[in-house]
Amino acid sequence: MPFAFPIAFLLAGLALPIVGLYILKVRMRRVPVSTNLFWSQIYDEKKPRSIWQNFKHLLSLIAQLLMLSLLVIAVADPFLPWQSKAVRRVVLIIDPSASMQAADVNTSRFSKAIASAQQMVISLRETDQAAIVLATATPEVVVGMTDHSPTLRRAIESIQPTNGATFLKPAIELGKRLLGTHPDGEVIVFTDGCTSEAELVTSEPTVLATGNSPVELISTSPEGSATPEASAYGSEQRKNPVRFVYIGDATNNIGITAFQARRTFRDIVGYEIMVSVSNASKDPVQARLEISLNDVPVDIVPLRLKPGERWTKSLEKASTEGGTLTARLTNIEPAPAEAGSAATNSEQLNGLTSDDIAWATLPERKIQKVLLITPGNWFLQKVFEANSLVNLEVRKDFPETWPSDAIVIFHRNTPPQIIPGNVFVIDPDNNSDLWTVGGVLENPIITEQAEDSPLMTHIRMDNVLVPEARRLQFTQSPKVLAGTVSGDSVYSEIDRSTGKCLVLGVNLDQSDLAFRTSFPILISNALSWFANQDDQLRPALPTGSLFTFELPPDEKVSYSAVSPSGNRSPIIAKQAVKSVLDPAAQSDSTVPSNLCTIGPLDEIGVWKIVKDAETLPSNEATTDLEVVQEVAVNLSNERETDLRPAVAAGEVSQARESMTWPSFAWLVRPLWFYFACLAFAFTALEWFFYQRRVIA
Repeated sequence: MPFAFPIAFLLAGLALPIVGLYILKVRMRRVPVSTNLFWSQIYDEKKPRSIWQNFKHLLSLIAQLLMLSLLVIAVADPFLPWQSKAVRRVVLIIDPSASMQAADVNTSRFSKAIASAQQMVISLRETDQAAIVLATATPEVVVGMTDHSPTLRRAIESIQPTNGATFLKPAIELGKRLLGTHPDGEVIVFTDGCTSEAELVTSEPTVLATGNSPVELISTSPEGSATPEASAYGSEQRKNPVRFVYIGDATNNIGITAFQARRTFRDIVGYEIMVSVSNASKDPVQARLEISLNDVPVDIVPLRLKPGERWTKSLEKASTEGGTLTARLTNIEPAPAEAGSAATNSEQLNGLTSDDIAWATLPERKIQKVLLITPGNWFLQKVFEANSLVNLEVRKDFPETWPSDAIVIFHRNTPPQIIPGNVFVIDPDNNSDLWTVGGVLENPIITEQAEDSPLMTHIRMDNVLVPEARRLQFTQSPKVLAGTVSGDSVYSEIDRSTGKCLVLGVNLDQSDLAFRTSFPILISNALSWFANQDDQLRPALPTGSLFTFELPPDEKVSYSAVSPSGNRSPIIAKQAVKSVLDPAAQSDSTVPSNLCTIGPLDEIGVWKIVKDAETLPSNEATTDLEVVQEVAVNLSNERETDLRPAVAAGEVSQARESMTWPSFAWLVRPLWFYFACLAFAFTALEWFFYQRRVIA
């Protein structure tokens, strides 16, 4: 048996003083007494003995020497040869997804997974190494390979559940990389199995643990033989199996799996709500879907869903207000046909609560002041009057002072110097500082259209009859929104520092544009563009997503992301995140320098991007902050809503009784620990059988 510290055997020299104490002869003192009667009696009982006659307590001496020998061996740290050759490396992967918060096992599936992982760490031997990996969208190594059990246990205790989806494959691949080609490596995954079957049934030997009864699952080929190793890490990787510790049972649940809202083009103040509810259970269920805007009820929809049914509907509503739309599932009960059955109740039908609520953000519609200067056009005037968000003023001449908070529409007559602010010019007659009227385009054919511009959303001008249009020569190159085959622009966007400017060169009196549905949509798009309201849809993101946005160009202001629970994290302004764009555009100078990305967003609710004041404390309420942008984050994952594991019961082949390793599970501590325990045991025995009797 090899020893880590052989020099410790020098401590065996302590046996000499131990033996010396046993053979030590006590010298008596000379004391004058009045009589020798009593001393004669003592002398007869304890006559003088030789030094070898003092080994009367031989068993006690042997016990003391044996105790010393065990302590010396313990200090020398012995180990068996196989312990250095069969060191195990283990990667523990913990699934913190939303479905792991189901409370069908003890407090929750997640707490059971944490307890099972702690049990695995306790069963590690001293020479074994382990790592902890979190199975999120981007796998996170909580702690790298180490043999320090307290560090591993503290790391497991620090893991918190999320509302994200299950991502096992990236975490398993990362675990294999951490193991490398170690001959005794193993990946152990703690999950509830609520994921795609392809992530659970791999080409490797796999072990499943249902609750406290692990079972072995081995995937096979269609012919029935074991499938070959398909890993990209070489043939040696076959020695590193993947085991799944499956936690939880097949639990019924109902949840909101999709929730989005957007503004419509049919109604300038209208909006649409798309919502889906799934019944992921074996029983029929009824519930009530309550939708509110800024806590004001909008609609209540009664639902009755069959087992496995998914209900989807689009609801149309109208409101100029924007804000937060909230959908909630309430009054979840068994369907009336099953009301008398004892097998179903409201708790069994709803095993998860994080998918019972969803959010969406709705853009606000603001009243816009519009000053229309025109010699007279009934269609042009009516298209603005029909817009309930427009406060229209019509004039034939120029005012003495130009309004600073209104959109000015010039029809035909334009000033020589285009005023600052938001300006929309239609069929200009005279020259200005931005263009020169060069003549008339007869029957222009529109072939070019800026499809990517929000100004051209849901508009087609290639089929519009335009007998006549203005030929304009711009002083600076505009952005062509609609152009002709000859290269002339009939609808342009002019970039200037004093305000936004649009120029439409179509003669409305001769063209049929005013009679087409494209005309009110064109005007509506222009008004939204002037008011920076081109965001008809602010999509609600699923958990685990990244949110990319553009910050206002203000270098003196810092920004923070505020989670639904109120946690604030700073955002690095002016940070271009080009990786989310097309790779070919990474060298493009047109990419905004203040493009930022936050995430992954693993908490459900409404996230806010807020401005930070220099003197604002970090724990101040978010209501005092100026909100720059909001984004709703929902679970929106049918596989997380379905709390039934993906692995079929027929694929399970063999049961086991414990979740620890079957080989050498008893030898989890070093040998010196056992030798030290034996030494203290001999000390206790020696005291009990000898020293205690002597004292008594």
